[in-house]
Amino acid sequence: MNFQAHLENAFEIMKREFVVFFLGGLLIQLLTALSFGLLAGPLMGGYLLLLVMWFRDGKKPVFNDLFFCMHRFRELFPLFFLVILTFCGFMLFVLPGVVFMTWWIYTVFLMTDRNMKLGEAMTASKDKVNERGFFMHLVFLFMISVVPVALITMISSLIPPLAILQNFLFPLQAACQASLYLEQVDGLDPGDCFKAGKKDKQISHMPSPPPPPVGD
Repeated sequence: MNFQAHLENAFEIMKREFVVFFLGGLLIQLLTALSFGLLAGPLMGGYLLLLVMWFRDGKKPVFNDLFFCMHRFRELFPLFFLVILTFCGFMLFVLPGVVFMTWWIYTVFLMTDRNMKLGEAMTASKDKVNERGFFMHLVFLFMISVVPVALITMISSLIPPLAILQNFLFPLQAACQASLYLEQVDGLDPGDCFKAGKKDKQISHMPSPPPPPVGD
């Protein structure tokens, strides 16, 4: 796992598509919170799918594509229960929640990118994590979540207004996870993520139907 390459990909995509992926990521968080998590599946799933398709295929979205997966609401709504289950795991002495979050790191990607159902995606994600290394994935999640939050907490203790920086972590974390998914599941070298974009492949919007399943 090349953590530095995933982080570089995250910053690069935010620089290239600041409005859609950075500001759009903030909007996705807001709408998910306002819906009490009921729209988490189509909103978060659609956002992550846009990241994957830009990294892998060079398909550049427009702002409206943030809602690309709303027509798959019934299919992706079960992700709401995955969030609840993981939250309950954290309430049970934290450790179960950490294990669940690590096992199911690819679940949303598999549901949106490969059209798997929730149970199938959870099993496939767990198997992939165990195959590639549970500890490696745990360290990855630690690096993109615990470390930056701890740093921001320390800084905000000195300069309180900077606590707002925690709200800006999601876009970068999501981009890192999308880059990791392509490396570990699709077998794409992180350094190849922008090759399609470098070839100036211009696609102004996402296709209307959901992406076709990708063979294992």
